[in-house]
Amino acid sequence: MLNQRQVQIMDRLENEKASGLELAKLTGTSKRTILRDISQINHILQTIGEITSSQAGGYQLDIRDKAAYTNLLHQSMYDDELILLELLRHDFRTLDDLAATLFLSKALISEKIVFLRGHYENRLQIKSKPNYGHYLDESPFRKMILLANLIDKNPPFFCERLGISVNDYATLLDGIRKVDGALYYPNIHSAHLASLILAASILEDEPNMDWHQHLVGQNKQADARGLMAFFMEAQQRKSAAVSPQKVQEILQGLAEQYSTPVYDLELVEQLVGHLKRSIAYPIILHDRKLHNISNIKAVYPLAFDLSIAFVSSANEVFGIELYDIDLIGLYFSCAMERIKQSAARVILFSDQYAVASINKQMIEKELQSIEIIVVMHRQELQTTLQDQDIKLILNNHATFQEFETDVACIDIKQVITKAELRSIQDTLEKIDVRKNIRTFFPENLAMDYHNAPEEDWNTIVQGICRELEARDILSSDEAMKIQEREQKGNNLVINHLALPHCTTQRNQAFFAVFVHLAEAVLVDGTLVHNALVACVNPNVSTELKVFSYLYYVLNEHDSEDILSLTDYAAFIDCIEG
Repeated sequence: MLNQRQVQIMDRLENEKASGLELAKLTGTSKRTILRDISQINHILQTIGEITSSQAGGYQLDIRDKAAYTNLLHQSMYDDELILLELLRHDFRTLDDLAATLFLSKALISEKIVFLRGHYENRLQIKSKPNYGHYLDESPFRKMILLANLIDKNPPFFCERLGISVNDYATLLDGIRKVDGALYYPNIHSAHLASLILAASILEDEPNMDWHQHLVGQNKQADARGLMAFFMEAQQRKSAAVSPQKVQEILQGLAEQYSTPVYDLELVEQLVGHLKRSIAYPIILHDRKLHNISNIKAVYPLAFDLSIAFVSSANEVFGIELYDIDLIGLYFSCAMERIKQSAARVILFSDQYAVASINKQMIEKELQSIEIIVVMHRQELQTTLQDQDIKLILNNHATFQEFETDVACIDIKQVITKAELRSIQDTLEKIDVRKNIRTFFPENLAMDYHNAPEEDWNTIVQGICRELEARDILSSDEAMKIQEREQKGNNLVINHLALPHCTTQRNQAFFAVFVHLAEAVLVDGTLVHNALVACVNPNVSTELKVFSYLYYVLNEHDSEDILSLTDYAAFIDCIEG
């Protein structure tokens, strides 16, 4: 059976390569322990997969049987959830109790308890009392939410351990669907409502509750005393307080704080709906994803920062618990695209009007924010290039005529293909950044920073900011913003390159200082040897493109290549490709 440290190692290596030092720092152990863990993991995986070391250094996980790997990881991960289940169902549980129930050693149980305390530090109070054991210091409401989260994660698995048959669960779910549970508890999926009712019945020790009467309120006197009834009333009261006006007030405050328009009516509507769904079914249980499916922080860091601020404000204003910052960040990134993105003007140079008309329709249908200007003659082409800001020329001429211009050009066939559409989109996304690489990343600002081996990331950022402020590269306000942003955590790291950043009111859309660190440092669990200290003007659409450009270009390189960068020239070579 995998222990928690080994699950952490596998989870990290599934997403990207990592060195032995990084894994040791991630798990709080020695490199020797990491070597033993990797040997043990490979023994357990056998034909499922293998952790290997590359010639350039670092470890990577190769998975041969994805389904078997996922099943193995789930089995190991459920040990933690079973500990939570035991703590929910009993006032106290000793290590002996937990070891006997889970069929694990006391040492492993102790290790998992330590992990759970750290993992849920800001969500759950997992405490210990001498001569009694471990316990959850939480209200009945929060215990009910957590138990419902567990049931909802895998109903057959957890219902079996709660003594609830599959048939009883199916009957409950079917009953909720028949009476339309949304009438009694809006904004919640029937399966979530079933989990909450089951959790309430278990904690109230009412396994034979009449589910239908409980839901539709026929037994009002009994329901009025019930945990579920109190919970539904409290959550519906919170939900009623969430209005478009209140959400708009929060967003207006963020717009003033960041000095940029951050919302439209569509975003307000989306966030109201999301908050009401989150209130209807709160989630305390950590969603430990097996894959890194969200890159919102790297591609749209300002949207991610806005999501952190919004969640904090929403929790305070509405008295709710909301943790899914990534999803909120996606709402913000889409809104920022809608607000800021202007149509890119693209010339379609052709000698066949019918073919050009078809291609114009296809391009504008498939690619957002593109304005196609059809040009049939050379003189018209030159005039259009002089009079308008043209991003790209599509040479759709039968003879693919050549012409001199600084504007990028792509040759396309008579009727455009999907591959050519992808090429157009990729070119437009990167063209502005490529033109301004040396402006965005000035060579004269690059610097070395002589950090000591024991310095942590926040201390390093403070030192870099002091030096940049002394050189009049950063204002005092910008330096303070960068330090405060990094101290909040959720640091932005793209393929072992750290990007501490802040918003600015300078006329420049974006500029960043390349900093080479004398000693590598761990930033949010990732080893970095270089940093880009960036200032962005959130009112200029180019800001959105620079970070996404860096994300895709940097990730085209091996992590060892990024870690081995020692100067500005090597960095520019990496991103100019």
